[in-house]
Amino acid sequence: MSDTNKSDIYQHTDYLNYDVNAGDGTVHARRMPGRFRMRKWLAMLPTVGLFFVLPYFEWAERQAVLFDIPDRKFYLFGGVIWPQDLWMLALLLLFCFVCLFAMTAISGRIFCGFTCPQSVWTDILSWVEYKVEGKATERIKLDAAPWGVTKIRKKVTKHALWLVICGATAITFIGYFSGIYNAWGDFFDFSYSIFEWASFIIVLLLFYVNTGFVREQVCNWVCPYARIQGVMTDDNTIVTTYDERRGEPRGRLKQGNVEEGKGDCIDCKVCVSVCPTGVDIRKGQQIGCINCGVCIDACDSIMDQVKRPRGLIRFMSHNEFKTGERDKHPFLRVRPLIYSFATVAALVGIIAGIVLKSPVDINVNHARSPLYTMMSNGSLQNVYHMDFMNKTESAADFVLLISGLDGVTSNADDTVFHLKSGELKHFDLHARADKKVVTQEQQPITFELKSVSNADVRVIYKSVFIGPRH
Repeated sequence: MSDTNKSDIYQHTDYLNYDVNAGDGTVHARRMPGRFRMRKWLAMLPTVGLFFVLPYFEWAERQAVLFDIPDRKFYLFGGVIWPQDLWMLALLLLFCFVCLFAMTAISGRIFCGFTCPQSVWTDILSWVEYKVEGKATERIKLDAAPWGVTKIRKKVTKHALWLVICGATAITFIGYFSGIYNAWGDFFDFSYSIFEWASFIIVLLLFYVNTGFVREQVCNWVCPYARIQGVMTDDNTIVTTYDERRGEPRGRLKQGNVEEGKGDCIDCKVCVSVCPTGVDIRKGQQIGCINCGVCIDACDSIMDQVKRPRGLIRFMSHNEFKTGERDKHPFLRVRPLIYSFATVAALVGIIAGIVLKSPVDINVNHARSPLYTMMSNGSLQNVYHMDFMNKTESAADFVLLISGLDGVTSNADDTVFHLKSGELKHFDLHARADKKVVTQEQQPITFELKSVSNADVRVIYKSVFIGPRH
């Protein structure tokens, strides 16, 4: 839906003196249709939909994505990530950050404009505001009007809908940790724990205040990404740009005609009035610009009406602006290629970690003092401090097998280790071997922890058996 009428499209009087909002007022952005507005919706729908719908998917009779903090297990579809596997989560964070860097190197803050949760939820709440209070001019007048029945009714309705949306967001967030059905059921039963109530209130207020009231101020003054994006861009980065050579000097419409000798910009300020962060793109690139492209839609609609070519505001690089030649291969540059390579490497690491992740874990540390002991019967003894962990979903019995030295024996022979799901057990292994078979100062030795009932559940650890110098 559009805020624009024929009568006010050329000059929006409420924005004649509009400038970047420093926090002392509310930006009431107009909503206009266009190709970038449609792309913004198409990018937002998967972002919001994935967040709200993903918890309802099940995998192996449990929630597909579940962060079980009490049991220290993260379920990601068919995989289970234990605390010992947090390096994969670190790789996932690295993948997200480097992917963001690659997007920025190619097209600036396009993530902010289309998929950032702050921008997405702000857009949703401002759409609710538009539906309840009317278009931008009506909202400005309503804010300035004295309190009355109409104003109270509209404000209460708007904030009630905001609270419903933010409340659903908070409950869904909790559902990722306690189970989505438990999150909804316990909320309506008022049976949340103190930690769940605290999480609910914090997330609710975070979205309600940030995206309902603070809005663009987060993008202008709070978000660290806006401060560091400059080091990730270069002269070939494609960003929203005003073509001042074509638009300047600005001219006003006089009886349907632009003043002679003036540029294509008619100084209607519609590009400013639609900007969700209150940026005047005609002043050049600014920290508040989130590269959403809605100002392009607004300007193109004006150019269509004044019979001028589209593209006065468009996506282009600084080099294109200087030379007038568009880069035919914006992706084939050193910076995006480096970021893309790092993104792929992190993704490969994550996939390899999930595929090769062992269902049982063993950690072995050779005792430092003494390195070996000469026994009374002439054999050599080494001590190993071992940690076993069962990373399967059920309890299991394990045996420890030793190979690499002929005739090696240990206190684990004929011992069955019973490990519950997720249980970590410490064991001091005393391995003994005849001095005659220890022909080197450090001789390879292999430990294999193997499930009694399932031969596929096993892990191998290679270490050394230490003896005297020869």
